[in-house]
Amino acid sequence: MQIIPKVTFLTGVLALGLGACSTPDEPAQEQEIAAAETGDHVEEGTVRLSPAQLEAIGLKLGPLQSRNLSATTKVTGELEVPPQSEANVSATVGGNIQEIKVIEGDKVKKGQTLALLTHPDLVQMQVDLQEAASRLQYLEQEYQRQQRLYEQKVGSGRDLQEATANYNTSKSQVEGLKSRLRILGLNPNSILAGRIFQSVPVISPISGAVQKVTVNTGQYVSPQEQMFIIVDQSQLHADLMVFENDIAKVKVGQKVYFTVANSADREYTATVYNVSPAFEKDVKAVHLHADIEGGTENLIPGTYIEGRIAVDSTTALALPEEAVVQEGNQAFIFVKTSEVDAEAHAEGAATTAGAPGSTSGAARTWVFKQVPVQTGASDSGWVEVKLLEPIPEGSQIAYNGAYNLISEMNKGDTEHGH
Repeated sequence: MQIIPKVTFLTGVLALGLGACSTPDEPAQEQEIAAAETGDHVEEGTVRLSPAQLEAIGLKLGPLQSRNLSATTKVTGELEVPPQSEANVSATVGGNIQEIKVIEGDKVKKGQTLALLTHPDLVQMQVDLQEAASRLQYLEQEYQRQQRLYEQKVGSGRDLQEATANYNTSKSQVEGLKSRLRILGLNPNSILAGRIFQSVPVISPISGAVQKVTVNTGQYVSPQEQMFIIVDQSQLHADLMVFENDIAKVKVGQKVYFTVANSADREYTATVYNVSPAFEKDVKAVHLHADIEGGTENLIPGTYIEGRIAVDSTTALALPEEAVVQEGNQAFIFVKTSEVDAEAHAEGAATTAGAPGSTSGAARTWVFKQVPVQTGASDSGWVEVKLLEPIPEGSQIAYNGAYNLISEMNKGDTEHGH
């Protein structure tokens, strides 16, 4: 009679114990089933982006493209003009600056007056020409008179010789003064007609732009002292340095693509027209010169430039550079494999996390697979890619945001690892 209650009691205790042991496993099993039903299971090497993430990245898709890519050699250098396109304008005679007619940046033409100089010696030089011309006229008449007398056997040969020497000497003096005044920019004929110029012009020897003005009004300038720098930018070209490892790759006619610091958002194009045969041992490089295509109005001589020379061309499968991400020694791209319902994905994630969540049922979550590739030549923002494993024909590939995708994938791997 006493055994039955004991047995009943032991059975109840055992049942409670078994129930307590099985309770923790049931939610885990339910979570796994829920994840499988909602498609929340993430395969290794894949990553999912929600509609919000896609919008934040601005993700773009596209196929592998066959493109003509140029292998390039990096170069650096400066913008320069040839010696004949740059003029250091100086005073040919000492004087005080009466007037400056230009400022830096002004466009000037060959022969245009840049400044006016004045000095008492300039006036005296004109007076000397007038006096010398008057004396020359007298000596010419005397020479002609002595020549007639000699021909008539009246005058002596000695008088004729003396008249001839005086006439030739005076003639040389007049021509010398005329030449000096022409160099100064004055018209000798106007001076001989009685006009005296109070100032002399400083003339631009070339057409171009005033790059620098080094003098002020009233200042005395000595002969050969620099006053202005004129630059003809129509002859502006790229002077680039090619290092010894790349010398054999470059030749006349190749295209150069470069940027400058003051216009980094614009890329300029030039064509190599000269490769210097002189090797500079100190920098182990040679100079090459390239004509710039298009306008050069915004370019400044002396500006540092960086560029690349297209040394070879190939046709290959390529993607935008933003589509490729480097992790360690391996490059990867991300191929879109499928779409899942964003709302179901969100509910599955909420079930796993133990918290409610919801998204718009109309949006879709995109699934991407990480695919290893080998990169090759790059050109104008595109890079050659060689697939290390096959992908379906017509696959859509993430054209940008590759770093975001790999970061999201690595974050997911870390969370699953815990």
